[in-house]
Amino acid sequence: MSKIVYSKITFLILFLFSLNSFASYEARQAGMSPERLEKIGPSLSKYISEGRLPGLITAVARKGKVVHFEVQGYADVENRIPLKEDSLFRIYSMSKPITGVALMILIEEGKVRLNDPVAFYIPEFATTKVMKVSEDGSFLTEKLNKPITIRDLATHTSGIAYSFTANKQLKKIYEEKKLTPYFFIDNMTAFVDKEGSFATSTKAFADVCEFSAALAREAPLMHQPGTQYTYSMGMDVLGCVIERASGQTFDEFLKERIFDPLGMSDTSFEVSEDKADRFTNLYASPMGVRRLSPELSDSLSKDKRLMALVDPMKKSPYLGKATLFDGGSGLVSSTRDYLAFAQMLVNGGSLGKVRILSRKSVELMSSNHLKPNVINASEMSRYISGGTGFGITVGVTTNPGLAGEYGSKGKFYWGGAAATIFWVDPQEELVAVAMTQLLGSPWPLRTDFEALVYASIDD
Repeated sequence: MSKIVYSKITFLILFLFSLNSFASYEARQAGMSPERLEKIGPSLSKYISEGRLPGLITAVARKGKVVHFEVQGYADVENRIPLKEDSLFRIYSMSKPITGVALMILIEEGKVRLNDPVAFYIPEFATTKVMKVSEDGSFLTEKLNKPITIRDLATHTSGIAYSFTANKQLKKIYEEKKLTPYFFIDNMTAFVDKEGSFATSTKAFADVCEFSAALAREAPLMHQPGTQYTYSMGMDVLGCVIERASGQTFDEFLKERIFDPLGMSDTSFEVSEDKADRFTNLYASPMGVRRLSPELSDSLSKDKRLMALVDPMKKSPYLGKATLFDGGSGLVSSTRDYLAFAQMLVNGGSLGKVRILSRKSVELMSSNHLKPNVINASEMSRYISGGTGFGITVGVTTNPGLAGEYGSKGKFYWGGAAATIFWVDPQEELVAVAMTQLLGSPWPLRTDFEALVYASIDD
């Protein structure tokens, strides 16, 4: 072996060793065990090797230092195209906390108040009725006992629902009137073709305010505002509120006030042509999707695979130009972008020299806003009771012991329909993000990831 080749190999070994040593130093400076952090990837690799998830990116930061970032698996399983650090994901309901931050910006500026009636911004909601179902399944409508407020929208207590959280009477109305701002998350049966792929490339409304007005006019509420928690399209209605209060389209507001200041250049309501090669396939778990939408049983029952391809990256409607900016479910993002967003939150509203929100606004956003009687009255109470509550667009841990989960009191979090997750733990100065693309995932990814992350704390 020549001296030149030997020297290059020696340099490479020393370089890699120095990188590993620096990473270990950074982890220890952040109070994390490098040895335990190294177990995160291998421990979660079972989800890839057993075909449960197509691919997975996990990221952890503590005390302002990124202590873990790992990529494994595929963006396209069929063609064996690997995930990359900058792969783009449909984050679905992880759009909601971003909408929450946009709302808090306007509240700080005095342009919106939590107790404002939604009808101040969308007049059609002044005459919305409430459904009252009889024992025989028929229903009448009654007047609002109180106006729907901005807080009701932001905490899922407005009485609006999704088709998969609505009673059968309201679900029928949503489906008949096509009252959804999405491509195919809500009312999924309308969009499945014979091969199992989503066939639509358009949304039912031209923009979010047109959708919001139609929802107010054509569908009653499932219950009186403020009386129950019902997971809902209310977050999308907030997008219209933000447009009308700010005088900007929702996408422009997010870009100018959140994405550009935080350097979130990969977060948008569409995937531009120059980024299309970084997009990912969307898969679905037949077992998990059936729980959300029993109507899909006929379409998926013969598919014995753990994952079914439902939205190929090269045919996805996200490649088209967006006009309806749905703040409840519409964004695409990268792991590093969302990690920056989460880091801003754990820092109390700032990142570097950029301040998005005040510390007190983040505290208000991440405080539990649900009274016990509201939680107990909800059919969704199994998801938000027992040590957890709900803030402004985010879930909140009020008692880790009762919740039976790792973390601290005051941890806040949310996830997306394709099994993406994030959480912020202010007490531990810790944030974590996991990105994958599996609708209806039945796997305990968040539970496993949390256990591994918190087991790595070493101070």
